[in-house]
Amino acid sequence: MSTVRRIVNEYIEAFKSFSPNARRFLAGSFLLNVGANQISLLFSLYLQRLSYTEAGIGAVLATRALGSTIIALPASILAARFDPRRLLPVAAAMTAAAYVAQSLFVSGAAISSAVFMAGALSTVFQVSAGPFFMRNSGEKERMHLFSLNGALSMGTGLIGSLLGGGLKDGLVGLGVGELTAYRAGLLVGAAFVAAAVWPFTRIAPSREPRTMRAPGLRRFDGIDAPLWLKLIFPSFLVGMGAGLTIPYLNLYFKNAFGMSDAAIGAAVAAGQVATFLGIVAGPIIAKRIGKPRAVFWTQVLSVPLILVLGWVRALPLALLAYLARQVLMNMSTPIQDNFALELVPPERQSLLNAVKMLSWTGSWTVAARISGELIYRGGFKTSFALTAGLYLASTICYRIFFISGRGAPGRGAPEA
Repeated sequence: MSTVRRIVNEYIEAFKSFSPNARRFLAGSFLLNVGANQISLLFSLYLQRLSYTEAGIGAVLATRALGSTIIALPASILAARFDPRRLLPVAAAMTAAAYVAQSLFVSGAAISSAVFMAGALSTVFQVSAGPFFMRNSGEKERMHLFSLNGALSMGTGLIGSLLGGGLKDGLVGLGVGELTAYRAGLLVGAAFVAAAVWPFTRIAPSREPRTMRAPGLRRFDGIDAPLWLKLIFPSFLVGMGAGLTIPYLNLYFKNAFGMSDAAIGAAVAAGQVATFLGIVAGPIIAKRIGKPRAVFWTQVLSVPLILVLGWVRALPLALLAYLARQVLMNMSTPIQDNFALELVPPERQSLLNAVKMLSWTGSWTVAARISGELIYRGGFKTSFALTAGLYLASTICYRIFFISGRGAPGRGAPEA
C-alpha cells in the first residue's frame, strides 16, 4: 500500500509541475486514443464481417503501417518546422475524416486507401510527442510526463474497448443490423478523434527550457551513426514481432475461444488498464535499476507469456498471460523513448523519433502482411513463436548495446 501511495504522490507532484502546454497535449492525446482504441477493437472484426479472410485483413491493416512508414520522415520535418497549434489540430481533423471514410467505404481499394491515410496522419502525433515533451518540461517531471502519456494511451483503451464492443453488441441487441452497428461504433470513435482538435488549438507558443539548449552545436552536429543504430535496431525487431500477432489478438480470442465482441472488448480493456498501471509504475522501476535495465527486464519477462498464448487452450490462463504480457512489454516504451531522446541533441530529437518509427512501422508492415497468410493457413502458433523469438532477440540486443560495459553509452545513461 505504501508503494501505491508513493506512486500516486509522485504523479501528483509531477502533474503540478507540468506546463499548460503539456497538459493540453495530454488532453488531446486522451481524446485521440479513446477513438483510436475503439476503432482498433472493431475494425478487424468489421472486416471479418465483410467476409475478409485473415490474409485479407492483414493486407488491409498493413496499409496503415505502410502509411506510417512513408510519412514518418516527412512528419518529423513538419513537426520541427510548423507551429504545433496549427499542425496538430489539422492532423486531428484529417485523421478523423480518414476514420470516417474507412468506416463508410464499401470497396476494398477505397477502404485500404482510407486506412493508409489514417496511418499516415496519426504518425504526426507520434513523431511530435517526444520532442514536444522535451521542449515543454523540465528534467524533474519529464520521466513522469512520458510515462503518463504512455499510460493514457493504454488507459483510454478501457473506455474505447468497452464502448466499442458494448455499443456494437448493444445496437445488435436492439435490432440494428450487424454491419450498421459496426459502422456506428467506428463513427463514434472518429468523433472522439475529431474532438481532439479543441485542446490542440489551445497550445501556446513555448520556449525551450534552459536544460534543452545546446549552445555550440552546429546545424548538422549530433548524428552518431553507431548510437543511432543501437537505438533503432531493437525497435525494428519489436515492430517485426508485433506485426506478426498484435493486429490479430481480437481475432485470436474470437476464433480460439468463441468470445463475443463485448467479451473481447472487456478483455482488451482489462489489458489496457493493467498496462496503464504498469506504465505508471515505470518511473519508480527506472529510478531504482536504471532505464536500460528496466527496459530489458520488463521485455524479457514478457517473452514466455507470448508462447503461452500460442499453446494453451484454457481461456483463464490465456487471459492471464495476455494481461501480464501487455503490462510487461508495453510498460517499457515510455522509458525507452525518454532514454533515447536524452542521448541526442534537441535539434535531432524529431528526426530520431521519426527514424525509430519508420523502422518499427516498416517491419510491422511486412510482418502483418506475412502473418495474415500464416494465420489463415496454419493458425496462430507459428506467428506467436516467431513473435517471441523476435522480442527475445530485440531484448538481447538492448542489453548488449546499453547495459553491457563496452556497449553502453556514457552520455544520458542513468545512475547505476
